Amino acid sequence: MRVLIVEDQTEVRNTLSALVESLGFEVDLATNTTDGLAMLSDDSEIGVVLLDLGLPPDPNSFSEGMRFLKDAAARSSITKVIVLTGQTAAAATEQAIQHGAFDFLMKPITREELKQALDRAVLYYARHANMCKDAQIAMYIVADGSSEESAKNTKDAVMTKLFRTVLNDTNHNVSAAARRLNMSREHLYYYLKKYGIKRKK
Repeated sequence: MRVLIVEDQTEVRNTLSALVESLGFEVDLATNTTDGLAMLSDDSEIGVVLLDLGLPPDPNSFSEGMRFLKDAAARSSITKVIVLTGQTAAAATEQAIQHGAFDFLMKPITREELKQALDRAVLYYARHANMCKDAQIAMYIVADGSSEESAKNTKDAVMTKLFRTVLNDTNHNVSAAARRLNMSREHLYYYLKKYGIKRKK
């Protein structure tokens, strides 16, 4: 699996690239939304994206990062996008998750934080891909007027099935389910609320 890093700052991009490669992944690099989306379309081995929200031509806003998220969701329903944010980007982080971001990391990022986020993304990517295959759900949506909504609906359906399956396997024990999914209890509760999944009493 390849990891695409979309980051315009050279020093940050090179540091992330070295860290990701040290964790055993192959890396593709892009400095803007257009190039990043082109790489995502051309390389089916990209399973995870590390995305800086502040990209050219207006790195002081998050418009380009949000555009990447929306377009990426329309192109692939299973690629996991990890958003990179600063301390002042709480509102943008929430908006990014609404647009399909899988996870987020606060800069500066440690190697251990990056490893945990990538491990979690790879786990979800693999399970998502298997469920798509088993359910014969299209993993790539043809871009038309409704493709973004279709991709979101596909992703939501598969993610809902994933969470329900893990909860059932763990007898609805949130702690056990969170450990199996490699995430915190708080993070799992967020997704249960997001997808309207209620635990059995």
